[in-house]
Amino acid sequence: MILVALSEGIFEKIKPLLEKLKINYEKIETGEELLEKAKKVKPELIILEKDLPLLDGFAVTLLLKSHPKTSGIPILAVCKCDYHEEEIKARDSGADAIIHCPLKEEEIREYFKRYLKK
Repeated sequence: MILVALSEGIFEKIKPLLEKLKINYEKIETGEELLEKAKKVKPELIILEKDLPLLDGFAVTLLLKSHPKTSGIPILAVCKCDYHEEEIKARDSGADAIIHCPLKEEEIREYFKRYLKK
């Protein structure tokens, strides 16, 4: 099971791949909801972006990585722009990997192979 917290536009680009690979996922709408859900279900992977309502992706990543129940969950951060500063913030907050838009299916598949058990 993975948790996906992405804007609708980015989610629509990744959703066909998730379904094609038969990956069990749940779409999360806000940063706060993502924090609570991650503590309850302990997903195999979290995919998120910076621009989340209520609590941004950097803050969520930092909180997840600093909590004993969730610190081991791999986080794949999606950066909409190829700004070096955004990538630095994602890494500093604890993201395990970063992917840039436009999303490339083969690159996403590699992350799934790396982080998912199946």
